[in-house]
Amino acid sequence: MKNNFIQLFEKCSEELRELAFTHSSYAHDKNLMSNERIEFLGDSVLSTIVSDYLYKHANVPEGKMSKIRASLVCTENLSELAKALNIENRIKLGKSFKSHTISNAILADTIECMIGAMYLSFGLSSISTAVLDALDVKNKLKSGFKPNDYKSELQEIIQEKKGKLQYKSEKYLTKGGQENFRANVFVDGEFVSYGQGSTKREAEQNAAHLAIEKLTKK
Repeated sequence: MKNNFIQLFEKCSEELRELAFTHSSYAHDKNLMSNERIEFLGDSVLSTIVSDYLYKHANVPEGKMSKIRASLVCTENLSELAKALNIENRIKLGKSFKSHTISNAILADTIECMIGAMYLSFGLSSISTAVLDALDVKNKLKSGFKPNDYKSELQEIIQEKKGKLQYKSEKYLTKGGQENFRANVFVDGEFVSYGQGSTKREAEQNAAHLAIEKLTKK
């Protein structure tokens, strides 16, 4: 399944493949074009592919479809795919990243860049199956896939501790002009974690997920 994805990507032009792996930090160091614009495209294409499939095959209300989609295209799922494809060493990072482990966010963003490159090369209909199979969307739905609701899980954890949970979200534009959201989680007025996403809901879910990991490790 995942092999079809990477094989299709490898058929893209060398220029697009190189662009997909050019992180903004490397682009800044080398005065090159970064992958932020193609990431913006890939993010939209991925959302369209998954939304189209859910509309046709998941007989559930809009709200639940949105939650399922968010879980399928979240940073965790996309970064897992990136690791399975062993693309870490292909990502070009600037000097400021040399001593750091590549984050899940960068891995997930790179998958979106690869999807953008594939879309430009072959069009939507030609890549949809490979993308859906790589994320195992069909099998997850057949097996009764339930979306992760990290916000509800975090709420229960904080309620048990009789604490106060608060989210503060803001919209921002990346250098490539992509509209993103950042959500900050506060517990009893103290900052705990933050998450990012293409929607406010996704950003808050990612922030809640990181907050759960941080709070349950203590």
